[in-house]
Amino acid sequence: MQRNALFEGGLRLEATGLRYEDTKSDAARLRVLKPHASSLKPLMSQFAFSCEPGWEDRLIGELQRVFPRSANAQAAEGWVASQLSGDDPIGTPCVALCAQCLPRAESIIAESISAWGQAAGQRLIAGLEGHAGPWRLHVFGAYPSLEKGDRHLAATRKSLPRRPVARSQSPFSTGADGAVGRRRCQLIRENVDSLLRKRQRRLLRTQTVADEPWKDGEALVQVGLATAASGYFSLCEEPLRLQLRRMISPFAGGVVEIEADRQAPSRAFAKLVEAELRFGQRISAGQTCVDLGSSPGSWAYVALKRGARVVAIDRSPLRADLMANPALTFLRGDAFAFRPPETVDWLLCDVIAFPQRIIELLQSWIAGRWCRRFCVTIKFRGDSEYSLLEPLKAWLAGAGTEFILRRLTNNKNEVTVVGEVTTG
Repeated sequence: MQRNALFEGGLRLEATGLRYEDTKSDAARLRVLKPHASSLKPLMSQFAFSCEPGWEDRLIGELQRVFPRSANAQAAEGWVASQLSGDDPIGTPCVALCAQCLPRAESIIAESISAWGQAAGQRLIAGLEGHAGPWRLHVFGAYPSLEKGDRHLAATRKSLPRRPVARSQSPFSTGADGAVGRRRCQLIRENVDSLLRKRQRRLLRTQTVADEPWKDGEALVQVGLATAASGYFSLCEEPLRLQLRRMISPFAGGVVEIEADRQAPSRAFAKLVEAELRFGQRISAGQTCVDLGSSPGSWAYVALKRGARVVAIDRSPLRADLMANPALTFLRGDAFAFRPPETVDWLLCDVIAFPQRIIELLQSWIAGRWCRRFCVTIKFRGDSEYSLLEPLKAWLAGAGTEFILRRLTNNKNEVTVVGEVTTG
């Protein structure tokens, strides 16, 4: 059996293989995805996870809670290497603090861009030899921020638009050493495409555009740069991708760019838009929304702009133009005490409150079937409350919901849970 090291230096993690069973899904590939049995066969493999630099220890803590028998260590800034144990039945795991997950990760040492292209391209061709369906390629890096609190993740897509984003700096900014930037990722991708044109042109015909919704049968190929000369290769076919859908993002590096909107009351609007993109559903015209703790109104602004009807509850009014919108009903009062007279299409909540209180609010709305869909931010104080997410994950999985729980590109010390009530 061939054994592959997950990273060079420090803790050396090795594994021999991976076992999983198929899953089924509807056309959206996101909802009502259930295994054949109560628990899928356990995974036993080496994984790599990217995260915002500085969040490695918090991610390791979550991985230890999700996979108690796993071995986890920081491999580089913005990277955590994991060996999952076959003794951990994983079902459909959820890891909220990672940006992206690379299952079955293989180490790559490459001193040049052309060496990266050869190493990744050869693995891609071998791995997709029997794959006739669609596939996509992500090439990205994670590296230190120039300023505390900023996130700088390099990700390359089929096209690389230069457009303003909601944050003050682009997630494609060059890191402290300038080694793993947007241009390097793009050149590696071009080298891979060049190799495919020479050796396996058929794969270019079935390659999809990164960041589009998943297609039936689609495989994901990832090249993650931990440094300029080292990183990971990962190939994940559809059955495993569906099983790991709460850890794997369709966006390169798990980074979602949101165009700046100077008309929005605040930058908080970007969290709702990003959550919609990740989940594959968005607020639409004619739908009903309840926005708890709405002021100054960024989430209500998004919903009203789409043509939805909004009930906003807060002790303070929203911005004047939103208050004047005939599709908005403003109720002054306690957001936690409100109960809708009938089921609404969306529960929206970005209120500042203790995390346990937000969790209980969300559970009440789902258990009462007061909403069909939900998008809720859970904000933390310091580093001691992330463990509260584990019982929430289990509760959501058993409550008849399909959900994504993730620290978004536009989140700070918070996570966002977005989903749909699928049963009951």
